Amino acid sequence: MRLPDWEQRLAVVIAVYQGGGFVWGSRDCFRLTVDVARAVAGLSLWPDLRPYRCARGATVRLARHGFAGVGDALAAVLPEVPPALARAGDVGAVLEGGVEAGVAVLGAEIVGMAPGRGLTVLPLVRLHRAFWVG
Repeated sequence: MRLPDWEQRLAVVIAVYQGGGFVWGSRDCFRLTVDVARAVAGLSLWPDLRPYRCARGATVRLARHGFAGVGDALAAVLPEVPPALARAGDVGAVLEGGVEAGVAVLGAEIVGMAPGRGLTVLPLVRLHRAFWVG
């Protein structure tokens, strides 16, 4: 179930990520999805997955839990839905260079964190996998 003020809480998370750059393990694509789930529905997803400080470290941490990527980690704790059914406040994954990157759904757009670019806005049609939050 979503929190009554989930829209405002989601806006705060997006503003926080927009206000700074990409940092592995604290301000990256996976942490964005975790923070969105907490803001929208009060969920605590994968608190034990940190620390990691690089792409390889993130991959190793996910693999230790049996996941090939961000999408698999999200699928283990959230219901997966077709990307066309994703709503604002949901999370998902896009494919970037053959690797899944976590994103948050804002409506017709999705946002994710990209190394060297920070918060990046993409069209919803880029959504590869989607997961309902609340």
